[in-house]
Amino acid sequence: MNLEAGTLKEIFSVISHAVILINESDIICVFNDAAQQLFDLPSDARDLKISACTDNKNLLKLIASAKSNSRKGIVIKGQRYNCNIIIINNDNFKGKMVVFSEVTETDVIKQELLEVRALKEELETIIENSYDYIFVTDAEGNVKKINDAYTRITGYKKEEIIASNIYDLVARGYFDRAATIDVIETRKTQTFTQTLKSGKTVLVTGNPIYSEKGEFIGVVTNGRDVTELNRLKQEVTQAKGLSQHYQKELMRIQLDSTGDYIVASQQMAEIEDLIKRIARVDSTVLINGESGVGKEIVAREIHRNSMRNNHPYISINCAAIPDNLLESELFGYEAGAFTGASKNGKMGIFQLADGGTLFLDEIGELPFYLQAKLLRVIQENEIQRVGGTKPIPIDVRLITATNRNLWKMVSERQFREDLYYRLNVVQVRIPPLRERKEEIPVFVEYFIGILNKKYKLDRHIEPELIQGLMQYDWPGNIRELRNTLEQAYVTSPGDLITDIRIGPQQEMHLTGTQLNNEEELTNMNLKDALQKYEGKIIQKTMEEYGTTRKAAAALGVSQATIWRKAKQYGIHIDEE
Repeated sequence: MNLEAGTLKEIFSVISHAVILINESDIICVFNDAAQQLFDLPSDARDLKISACTDNKNLLKLIASAKSNSRKGIVIKGQRYNCNIIIINNDNFKGKMVVFSEVTETDVIKQELLEVRALKEELETIIENSYDYIFVTDAEGNVKKINDAYTRITGYKKEEIIASNIYDLVARGYFDRAATIDVIETRKTQTFTQTLKSGKTVLVTGNPIYSEKGEFIGVVTNGRDVTELNRLKQEVTQAKGLSQHYQKELMRIQLDSTGDYIVASQQMAEIEDLIKRIARVDSTVLINGESGVGKEIVAREIHRNSMRNNHPYISINCAAIPDNLLESELFGYEAGAFTGASKNGKMGIFQLADGGTLFLDEIGELPFYLQAKLLRVIQENEIQRVGGTKPIPIDVRLITATNRNLWKMVSERQFREDLYYRLNVVQVRIPPLRERKEEIPVFVEYFIGILNKKYKLDRHIEPELIQGLMQYDWPGNIRELRNTLEQAYVTSPGDLITDIRIGPQQEMHLTGTQLNNEEELTNMNLKDALQKYEGKIIQKTMEEYGTTRKAAAALGVSQATIWRKAKQYGIHIDEE
């Protein structure tokens, strides 16, 4: 070193903190009086290893492990110190300077204050992100805090409530009853339903707050909107008395009563092949397609072809159940979880589907706060009931469907990205009916057959109407086609349907002409009649357009379909 040790010691002596300078071999080069007193160093400690001068293992470990400037707490002789290690690495000296500063009561208070501030910020974040409202008063009922959910549920603004007194708010008609007042007067937890000035019904629970000395200092109340729950309780009779066995049997009956999967186009044949392959595994499936294309039918086919086909298949539309009921419907609830809850609790849909398949339609409508809970179910294969504390293991194959662009919803922060990837392991896109119009005659035959069986009639549709049905784009897809056919069926004056109205406002009106030979119609079944008319349509279109490509475009089908149908009906095609 260029600077003599004696000079350095004189410099260190004016520093009130204990200072020790050691080289890269852990040999003491310089120390001041404060360090000598702290560690009881001998006067000739210079040129000795630090390990020979102290048996404080924590200190030795701290010095040896320091690779960069650091600050750690350490206890020496029963007193707390901050140990600051400064790495020196230059041409004159390589080593470490260790400075010990005593932790005073002020330092402890400062640290505790920082910790308290961090806890306060964390608590504020939790309160503001609570789905239930939180309402806090002091011991006299003066309002100290409410969160954003309080405004959302009650409709009352913060400036109306903060700094007001709960007794005054009740007197002014904001509430018909206040849990806060009951808690103040009884010093006990209170739970009941409360009617707001807006007419909403809220389940509220008030809890007394006590200081460390046991003094009553205030009340915290949380509330959940149960207006929709009470309304549905009056309108819907739920099968609470059914055992799990009968609920599973009911699901099987519903499954068996539905229609079969129809394959009448190349696209649907490819989807059928995909269904058979993915049915063998338990990967989650996301079915994408417009409303009415048959997403649930595809989900049901996956279940039918799977090893779970002897177990329940349950279908739930996430958009059809109110947000405040969806959580308890999916995951169930414990006894007494909320007002009106069954005293025995209730199993959720996931438990009812245990061992089988659960189909969640309109998954894009799942509330954001429930998406995290669904993600946990997929990852952990367990659920937790509303009001419960114990996880319940489940074994469910999950299939979801949507007509929305989930990836766009992810970019707009309306749908969780991690959940999107969990659901989109295998994606099945179902094309709209306008992209597979060759299936329309088959669907017509199928739906008319269902109606004949249901009403015990023998009605037929005039084949000439099929062309008009195939020229329409069907924005409502198969569901719209089925409803249109049912309307024509029930309004037809006779067994031959010759009049069909199409479109949301019935703006298109199709009429056919009575076949000249009624005896021929009587002796011909619907399938033969449809095939005969289909052949006439293809023959006429080919004569009009000349090529299979133009004919396919005019009829809204593929060129391969025209070739196949022409060969089926013996239609000559003369083109290069």
